[in-house]
Amino acid sequence: MMRKCIVFAIVVTLASRASSLYLETFHTGIWKVAEDTQHTLNLSLRLSANESLEAFPAADVFLGNPGALLIVTAVPDEGWKLQFVNSSAVFTAQEVLEGATKNISFSGYYWGFTHLAFYLTRNDLDPDFENKTLLRDDLEIVVDRSSMTVDVIFISVGSVLVLFNNINMGAQMNIGLILKVLKKPIGPLCGFLSQFICMPTITWLMGRLLFTDPLYRLGLFTFGCSPGGTSSNFWTLMFNGDINLSITMTAISTIAAMGMMPLWMFTLGSSLLEENNNIHIPFGNLAVSLAALTIPVCIGIVIRLKRPNWADTGRKVIKPFSLCLLLFFMSVGTYNSYKVVMMMTWQMILAGFLVVICGYTLGAIFAKIFCLSTPQVIAVSIETALQNPGVAFILLKLSIESPYSDLASVPIMAALFVSGPPLVITYFLYQLAKKCCGCCKGEDKETAIPQQTSPEESSFIPGEDLREDGTKSKEISMG
Repeated sequence: MMRKCIVFAIVVTLASRASSLYLETFHTGIWKVAEDTQHTLNLSLRLSANESLEAFPAADVFLGNPGALLIVTAVPDEGWKLQFVNSSAVFTAQEVLEGATKNISFSGYYWGFTHLAFYLTRNDLDPDFENKTLLRDDLEIVVDRSSMTVDVIFISVGSVLVLFNNINMGAQMNIGLILKVLKKPIGPLCGFLSQFICMPTITWLMGRLLFTDPLYRLGLFTFGCSPGGTSSNFWTLMFNGDINLSITMTAISTIAAMGMMPLWMFTLGSSLLEENNNIHIPFGNLAVSLAALTIPVCIGIVIRLKRPNWADTGRKVIKPFSLCLLLFFMSVGTYNSYKVVMMMTWQMILAGFLVVICGYTLGAIFAKIFCLSTPQVIAVSIETALQNPGVAFILLKLSIESPYSDLASVPIMAALFVSGPPLVITYFLYQLAKKCCGCCKGEDKETAIPQQTSPEESSFIPGEDLREDGTKSKEISMG
């Protein structure tokens, strides 16, 4: 009878002292883990320091009850962020007294951070135990993007393809028309106004209206402050825009971004984060982007001057090659960033769509105000809408630690995903209309690529006004 009373007293003591149990985790605070990798978290359920083994005079009876189980369960703030192999650890009463170690296993699927709380979900020592008891909630799991071989392959192959295509675009350019643009830079002025005055303001307002997370606001705003990218040159070429103006605008906007990006980022941009003293403008990346555009284009111009027959051959394949290149980036890029697609919200899709539409609209409005031709309107419109995402990605990487920089990049990826497919669909419908309905036939006469049909025109050197026989040469339109 006395023995039963002692056992009952021990049970009542443990049951009435849930706070006497504490959980020790062998990772505390912030734990950064790599994505798609199984990780093990060790746990130890113990008695508090003031509840040692000697605190119980009938410890031998307590140890003689091995069937008493206590289960600790890890509960994330959002269940979809982590994948658990086992989310619970089972302890016996004896293991609690001995300070035994158990573990739970999980893998991080999505980038970002997850708050873990640990609850006592079973306590056989308490016959009236029903509700789970919180043990601790101070562990944050940060899932970071792991380096992937496919990233390196994708970037390397894409860079080589872009290099060759830029050389070929340079071989189709007309130095005379480029100099004409530079002497009267109305087109670049339109692009500057729409790209560096309107777009940053619009993206800042969109971020304020659509997002509550300052990371998403900063990502969208950074994209709005970025210069034009090479994709705008490709699409200008595909839609028979003025490729001379497009490439010239891209080079000028990249140079201007070295001054305009710091201006915007240290004014409106600094208000988007509580800790904003670590914003770094990627001047080196801007310089590399400028060199990656201008050097291949200059090589192509030299090829046009020295080997015009090579330029003629390149003219025949430049549009199919550019289309294949764009499809490669969209398809492989989507596969490589499929997790980003799954992390997108409707607010991000809407923001990306509005950014692209505003870019097209503002560019076209400014170009029309200055009475530019249709090929030039196309160039300015596309140049404003399709900005350089690489500059925005690098700025975020330099300014914010991973994976927070990856999270801030999600709205940028949303803008890219909503801009590419509509352009592809529009292009195929445009080609279908020309072939089936006879629409837009006149536009072929104003192509962005020089049409050289005679031997004399094939030996045309950009910038010359006279042929060898002294007659005035026919100016070849670039759009």
